[in-house]
Amino acid sequence: MPRFALPILIAITALLVGIGIGRYTSSNEVIRPSSSARFSSEPGSTTSINPPVVSATRQPPASQSNLPQSTDSAENIIAKIKSALTHSGSRHTYATFSKLSETVDATNVREVLAFVQTLPKPQEKGMLVSLFVARWAELDPSAAIAYAQAQPAGTTRNWALTSAVTGWAEHDPTAATAWVQQLPVGPVRDQAMQTVVAALAEKDPQAGLSFLENLPPGRNRQNLYWPVFSRWTMADPVAAAERATQMPPGANRDTAWQVISSSWANQDPEAAFAWANTLPAGQGRSNALQSVLSNWATKDPQKAAAVILTLSPGPVRDQSINNVARQWAQTDARAALDWAQALPPGDGQRNALRSVLVSWVQSDPPAASQYISGLPPGKAQEEATMAIALQLANSDVQNAVAWAQKLPSGSARQSALANIISQWSEADPAAAANFALQASDVDGRKTLLENVSRQWARNDPQAALTWAESLSDSSVRDFVFPSVIAVVAESDPGEAAKLLTRLSSPEAQTNATAGIIWQWAGSDPQAAGKWALSMPEGKIRQQAFESLMNRWAESDPQEAGLWLGTLATGASRDAAVSAYARKVFSSEPQTAAAWAETIGNQNVREAQLESIVVGWLHADPTSAAAWLSHSSLSAETRARLLSQGR
Repeated sequence: MPRFALPILIAITALLVGIGIGRYTSSNEVIRPSSSARFSSEPGSTTSINPPVVSATRQPPASQSNLPQSTDSAENIIAKIKSALTHSGSRHTYATFSKLSETVDATNVREVLAFVQTLPKPQEKGMLVSLFVARWAELDPSAAIAYAQAQPAGTTRNWALTSAVTGWAEHDPTAATAWVQQLPVGPVRDQAMQTVVAALAEKDPQAGLSFLENLPPGRNRQNLYWPVFSRWTMADPVAAAERATQMPPGANRDTAWQVISSSWANQDPEAAFAWANTLPAGQGRSNALQSVLSNWATKDPQKAAAVILTLSPGPVRDQSINNVARQWAQTDARAALDWAQALPPGDGQRNALRSVLVSWVQSDPPAASQYISGLPPGKAQEEATMAIALQLANSDVQNAVAWAQKLPSGSARQSALANIISQWSEADPAAAANFALQASDVDGRKTLLENVSRQWARNDPQAALTWAESLSDSSVRDFVFPSVIAVVAESDPGEAAKLLTRLSSPEAQTNATAGIIWQWAGSDPQAAGKWALSMPEGKIRQQAFESLMNRWAESDPQEAGLWLGTLATGASRDAAVSAYARKVFSSEPQTAAAWAETIGNQNVREAQLESIVVGWLHADPTSAAAWLSHSSLSAETRARLLSQGR
């Protein structure tokens, strides 16, 4: 295997399972997620953790400075590094640095590394430190490890230490393994262990697996099966599959099957699919089949699509349809679209169409949007429009808005703009708010402003309030403020109640009050009830009582009923009793009817009783008829209701 291909293989397999080493966070130190992740072409792909400090007193490996010496001087190597750095960024840069690392030896490596440490760009410095320390570890692991441990705690030390283990493991995996097992438990040990397991698997996958199975149980052990079975499957997929099937059932065997299925599908998808189909039913088999079909779809989506349709209905088939639709659309969106449209109608087809459109809009937004605009109005067009709107908004909000405004007037256009504005509000709420203010009613101006204000209030309530107060148009303020107030009420309903005075219209105050009461009743219904009682009799108080009962009667109908018993007669009590009766009717129709009998307003009382009795007669005609015969309803009304219930 070419030099340092091993650590790159480690990074690829680590990426496949999403090794989350960087999630062990305890400070602002930074470490790459695997030994080879430092070679990534994507700048800044780091994760924050505080790895355990590797003690410099650990017993280092014995010196092995017995390989051929360099014929180049430190001065010449440094000059070549400088020259290569002038072309940094080209696809040949890494190859150049890799070749230069071959030219160092124990006599010049320290001087070369001293120069590398002076480089201003962290990525260039990190890459060169990794390469030269890895080479040094082949020549003299003791010195390379000591150098790595002497680096400042954090990023530099972790890069250097893992690189040293990488080079050492390629040259002497047995000795490297013994030393790594002395390291304290933590992310650095995890990375180093993955390196040595991969080195063992490179030489002898069976030996790598035996070593792995003899390790004591520990965290991230499952991830170590990836380099073993990935290498084994490339050499002999049948043997790898047979050995994996001999493993005890569980997560480790499932992982091995998934590695085999993914790697084998890259070589021979039909054979891999046939093998995966023989596995016993369970999550491991499902994951293996999905891996095969996903890889197959990248090579021959048409064939993979035909095979998927032979599967029995279920999660594997549904997920595989989505995978092939998405991947096929990346190379031939029209063909993928034709296939998705030919699927049987239902959720599977809708999800496949959505997957095609999401992929298509990434590669060719104009063609995808033109197709969508030609769809007949309806749910399919709206869902497709939403998918494109979200995708465009993620990359370029201004272009997304311009695209949405070219859509025909209607619900699809308004939904697209609403989704775009919601995304925009996350990044730049002030700009999103200005756009919404200038939008027309055709674009759903009211909805856009509500979306902006709600999103803004969640991220920065004070800024959202300041903006809402600055609006000169009182009618605009009255449909913006309720959204802000509702968000404030989620965490502090008492503070939200103080904001009601900023609303100018009774309708806006009524709607906002109902929202506050609803939130408040979820956390402290007694306090919400006390606030509602402090309101003067009127429409706002009625709406508050109704909203309170709608929430309180769901969580604690007994306490809500006790509170109702304390109310004085009036319109607001009638509203509360009506709401309470509607909530408890399904479980206790007789209780609901008894409460409805106490409503003071005759018209409201009779309407509420009729509604309860009609439903009760359908559910339990005998009990309902018995109660009805003694109710306060007139004889004529009772006779009419009984005739309806027959």
